[in-house]
Amino acid sequence: MKPRAWLWILAPLLLSAGVLWLSAQDPKPADGVNVSELALKLQSKEKSLTDKERDLVQLEQRLATLQGTLDKDRMDLEAREKTLKDAQTKFEAERTRPTLDPQIVRTYESMDPVAGAKALKELASLNLEVAVSLVATMQPKKAAKLMDQVALLDAKLAGRISERVGLTKTAVA
Repeated sequence: MKPRAWLWILAPLLLSAGVLWLSAQDPKPADGVNVSELALKLQSKEKSLTDKERDLVQLEQRLATLQGTLDKDRMDLEAREKTLKDAQTKFEAERTRPTLDPQIVRTYESMDPVAGAKALKELASLNLEVAVSLVATMQPKKAAKLMDQVALLDAKLAGRISERVGLTKTAVA
């Protein structure tokens, strides 16, 4: 056989023997890497991550509670704001109501309700605010009799006067 043929036969055999010899050797950690140390570090990181996740869940729950409180407070403030706006509207209406001579109020109170209703209807056609102020200033029983007669003459006018008196009349405690 030619020497080249031997080379082709012996080269793979030598390579195989080298691989077998290397695989039979004990594995050594690469450059001081300790597997148990890495496992401890990994466990520590996992525990830290679990703790952080638990803390995050607690913070999310607390945030949800605070958001609920904030929403409730916002609704309370909106309700208070509406109440204040209504009170301001009533105050402005009361402030802009014309002041009447008490004598004219007593005059309408002492009139016959039918005649007073006709006079009030005419007054309202000239100046509705004065008519509203007059009815609002009158004693309730006398104003009721007068408004009953106004309703018979003109129900829409009676409704407008009643609405304005209701919006501007201060609440009696």
